[in-house]
Amino acid sequence: MCEWAEREFELGKPDKDGIALREHLEQIERQTGKRPKELENTDFPTLASNIWSAFIALSSSRSSGFSGPNPITFSEIKSWMQLTHSRLAAWEVEALKAIDLLYIKVHHG
Repeated sequence: MCEWAEREFELGKPDKDGIALREHLEQIERQTGKRPKELENTDFPTLASNIWSAFIALSSSRSSGFSGPNPITFSEIKSWMQLTHSRLAAWEVEALKAIDLLYIKVHHG
């Protein structure tokens, strides 16, 4: 899950012109008819879909600072679980936090 997530974050990160790497690679594919290797094997790990869904929900409401997005806190996860009546096991919370650390790493360069 973490490898897939990190690849997704890298592909989605905008460059200085605000264009994501994925968009550049898809344009290359359209022009050449050949799929760049960076776009291969990007199948979503369906067994972890609940963790990814929680990450997306929490990430969309994360705060930002001068240096970019802030990490998702345990208290935010707890509040989200209470508000949505969602349950995450301890290992799922740890996985969510690991994915979030990758997100922060990619976005902070």
